[in-house]
Amino acid sequence: MADNSDLGQRILVAGQGGKSTLARAIAARLNLPYVELDAIKHMPNWVERDRDDFRVQVRRVLDENPDGWVIDGNYGTDLQGMVAKEADTVVYVNIGFWLMFWRITWRSFARARDKKIICGENVETWRKSFFSRDSVLWFLLTHRKSISKDRGPKLREWANGARMIELDGRLALNDFYEERGLLRG
Repeated sequence: MADNSDLGQRILVAGQGGKSTLARAIAARLNLPYVELDAIKHMPNWVERDRDDFRVQVRRVLDENPDGWVIDGNYGTDLQGMVAKEADTVVYVNIGFWLMFWRITWRSFARARDKKIICGENVETWRKSFFSRDSVLWFLLTHRKSISKDRGPKLREWANGARMIELDGRLALNDFYEERGLLRG
């Protein structure tokens, strides 16, 4: 059994292309609460919390879990590194754009088809997933360069003092699962 004590008790998993599955696996392995930032940001009917309320809610989660947490999400601009600054470890999942885009497209298709509840109490729909400027796919296409160029350096800056683990590519992500004895959900 792999020893994961070097990760600490406060872990942020950010990036794109597998962060949620990885965060759940780490939380299960370390027996820590799993927190999904999307579920805090999105209230019912896809209403987004404003930045101040979002920060208050995330602060409450951090304060209510002093013994540790595994937080999944990005929201760097809204949270201004608030979570990364409190983390023992920041894991940055950096999968290539087209693989990530394919995975998210397939995931969105399956969620819309199956009417799976996500982001708190919401359901992904065909319109929300594929035919809206609010879709994740639209966001990825329109922010492609800034995501790949800006996210890693910002996380490193905010994680000052925390251990930074960067998983560049699918093989690095797969190796991390194997070396750490993590199970995909």
